[in-house]
Amino acid sequence: VGRHAEKLKLAKKLGAVDEYTTDFIAGVKGSDIVVLCPTVDVIVPLFKKILPALKPGCVVTDAGSVKSSIARGINNRNFVGAHPLAGSEKTGVGSADRDLYKGATVVITPLKDTSTAALKTISAMWKKTGANIVLLSPEAHDKMVAVTSHLPHVLAGALNLVAGRANAVNKVTSELIAGSFRDMTRITDSDPDSWAAICYANMLELNHAINEYIEILKKVKAGLNSPKKLQSFFSQSKSIRCRLFESGRK
Repeated sequence: VGRHAEKLKLAKKLGAVDEYTTDFIAGVKGSDIVVLCPTVDVIVPLFKKILPALKPGCVVTDAGSVKSSIARGINNRNFVGAHPLAGSEKTGVGSADRDLYKGATVVITPLKDTSTAALKTISAMWKKTGANIVLLSPEAHDKMVAVTSHLPHVLAGALNLVAGRANAVNKVTSELIAGSFRDMTRITDSDPDSWAAICYANMLELNHAINEYIEILKKVKAGLNSPKKLQSFFSQSKSIRCRLFESGRK
């Protein structure tokens, strides 16, 4: 179910869907499970739009990168919030990957009154894709992804601006772009509307993360005249990265 008939036709041509419609109400009638995948600012109003057409017992989930505001806005026993931590900066059915969720982490954020049956249904659905399930509260999820996902997008965007200013002064700058810059800014090819909505929806936690990052940058700046302090910074950073990724593999 989508807004653009041409994109849906392509999805069917590629075998990504069996049938499609642009009629949201007709599209959800008779469904056992409905997955909402628009930008995070549209998920709550879309749920309210389709709610009267859902059959009794239909379970609804989403794939939004922010959970607290969505949980508050929907507050329904048969809604189970979820966030698959997978994908890339590419969009559209042409960039689809059938193995996208194999080994990926999917966070599921049930509330106290979430239906046990609904939670089991959505957990089973994601396990079928090969994903690893992590249960968190919406608040805990938003606090963590502000650091691991939302902040990196802001930082990558800021780095582009710094490089853009340098290139405006000297065009040779663009010829000096190497792997580190490409790796750090790859995610800024993502959909701007989607990321604007995500950052807005998680503004409080993202604000805390940005402030913490600024404090660290201030310390690095103050230590630029000390090779010993710089070595300590990079050593500590490398060690922490190793521990983070090692812990994430368990």
